[in-house]
Amino acid sequence: MQNYSIITVGSSVFFECMKEQKSEYNLQNIKDFKEVKEILKTPLIDIYVFLFFIDNLERLDLKDLKKIKYPKIFFSKKSENFKHLKKDNIFSSFLLLPINYQDLEKIIKLAILKFKFLFQSNVIIGKYTLDKNVRRINYGKKSIKLTEKEVEIILYLSSKKEGASKSEIMKDIWSHGNEIDTHTYETHLYRLRQKIQNKLNDKNFITIEDGKYFISL
Repeated sequence: MQNYSIITVGSSVFFECMKEQKSEYNLQNIKDFKEVKEILKTPLIDIYVFLFFIDNLERLDLKDLKKIKYPKIFFSKKSENFKHLKKDNIFSSFLLLPINYQDLEKIIKLAILKFKFLFQSNVIIGKYTLDKNVRRINYGKKSIKLTEKEVEIILYLSSKKEGASKSEIMKDIWSHGNEIDTHTYETHLYRLRQKIQNKLNDKNFITIEDGKYFISL
């Protein structure tokens, strides 16, 4: 994985653990802050992924969080602690503790990918144009309205040239912090494929080969 930089907020213990594995996980830089307001007073030169340990923080101010224009990953031991954050942080990940470093590295990769797409309103995916601002996929004069999760699925699969298994999609899209059963996953994929097939007459937009899902580009 390419070098990336990390800021931890609210966990000096995790910061020390990340420092110990800095070279192994290709960390270019790593900083630690106790509170969000400290970050806003500090000029940041690199592009960072922010890791917020919200159990150790006072209730996060959503206005302050919006000022941080970088990928954000929130950690907690209780899923209910994420509720007030999810609405205004749709490109963020919400993870239940504990979590191992191998899984975290995959999630950080996905967070960086989402961040890159965040500054592109229109993304070209094969013959289609995906407009993230209005959550719509277009081909010629035809277009389909998408849900937030469907946009994430399309962006994720379009980045996976070698495809992604069901378990990878469930883990990376819904994250460790959200419980999801197989039925919910299959319903999302089925509805998305049906939309593309019925409205754009494309049966092969998402294909399955050897247990992996692909987007035909």
